[in-house]
Amino acid sequence: MTSAAILALGAAFCFALGLILTQFGLRTVPSWRAPLYTIGSSAAAAWVAALIFVDWNGFDWPAALIFAGVGCVFPVVVTILAVRGNERLGPAVSGAVGNITPLFAVLGAVLFLGERIGLGQVVGLMLVVAGVVLMALRGGAGGRQWPVWVLALPLAAALVRGAIQPTIKAALAIWHEPLAAAAIGYSLSTVVILSLAGRRALAAGPPDRVGRWWFVGVGMANGTATFLLYAALGLGSITVVAPLVAVFPLIAVVLSYLLLRDEKLHALGLLGIVVSVAGVVLLLVGT
Repeated sequence: MTSAAILALGAAFCFALGLILTQFGLRTVPSWRAPLYTIGSSAAAAWVAALIFVDWNGFDWPAALIFAGVGCVFPVVVTILAVRGNERLGPAVSGAVGNITPLFAVLGAVLFLGERIGLGQVVGLMLVVAGVVLMALRGGAGGRQWPVWVLALPLAAALVRGAIQPTIKAALAIWHEPLAAAAIGYSLSTVVILSLAGRRALAAGPPDRVGRWWFVGVGMANGTATFLLYAALGLGSITVVAPLVAVFPLIAVVLSYLLLRDEKLHALGLLGIVVSVAGVVLLLVGT
């Protein structure tokens, strides 16, 4: 369980780093084009690692098909939603709203995998949600102006991210190869994003070279985060892994404050961090 916790925290840091790098890339590359480079570079890196480290002699078709099915929606749908949300809300708010992922992940684990949740975890989840609400209030972080409906972008991303975790955990119980899961999933996501944006990208011509490399960096960060997430799910309970991975918005807030001069953290944002961290602690204590 300790190894799972360390891997989950590593995934949280990489997800947060991806949010920050996205802001640099969006300065020269449009948001519709960004997933082509993030998902494509992640798929390439995942396959290089999988060909070296995965024991393909134990290949399992049912598990591989589950990984492929997940790949049709994750990470491609989450990437599209996250980039658009990051563009409109900034990394602080979009990441904070993504902190609601444990609610979906833990609920899925309880309903479909038979995992139990105690009173302390219920209170913890409520605090996580309360922290998200505080962070999402205008003026809570970033000082940007945006319509309320834009919150649906990171919320939908959180729903998908949380929903796939019980599915991945079930598949890893059949074939415990997190690298293979990431490689297969990213391959399907690459096919999906090429079908959605490939022709438009060809018609638009080559992108800004610097911006493209920023999004390759985002892809490396997100790909590493996905592998660490899968590895953590293979070793530990979702009720432990999901809350720890959900720390990534808090890390993103700190990184954005340090690296992005236009992202200002206000009193409501600080309060949201404290409430969310308290919720995560209660989730772990309850487990």
